[in-house]
Amino acid sequence: MKALVAVAVAAIGLSPTASAQTRVMTAHTETTATLRCLLAHGKGCDHDFVARAGLSATPWLEWNAAKDFELGALLSWKYAGTESANAYTTKFLRGETTDVYDVKFERREITFYIVPPGPDGNVRYMLIRRGGPDDERADLWARNPLGLF
Repeated sequence: MKALVAVAVAAIGLSPTASAQTRVMTAHTETTATLRCLLAHGKGCDHDFVARAGLSATPWLEWNAAKDFELGALLSWKYAGTESANAYTTKFLRGETTDVYDVKFERREITFYIVPPGPDGNVRYMLIRRGGPDDERADLWARNPLGLF
């Protein structure tokens, strides 16, 4: 009974923001280099994008003026944290631990989910979606209205 009371007191002491946090702040240098490569449209890439990551990376590597017009100028990018397996990463990234980056352009905000490269140096899993890093629930709903996994 005393253990249950201690857990309840500890849970009450946490703010709603702290208890809802699913990201840890430990950036991987490999994923930062991957993001820089994508934002530079393929310049300075140290590795290849294979499998699913190749599909996500292609629009960023094959850039044109229409895409510049659609997004506008790059305003900022920041590391938003590392996510371990959860419903979102399980559905779209096979439950891999992923680094999350918030990228703001003049006309749009985009979130990059980048799984660190494998032992061969290739990036296999990556997801790029519209919206901020905290819009995962809305994205799950938009991609699957019934909420089924």
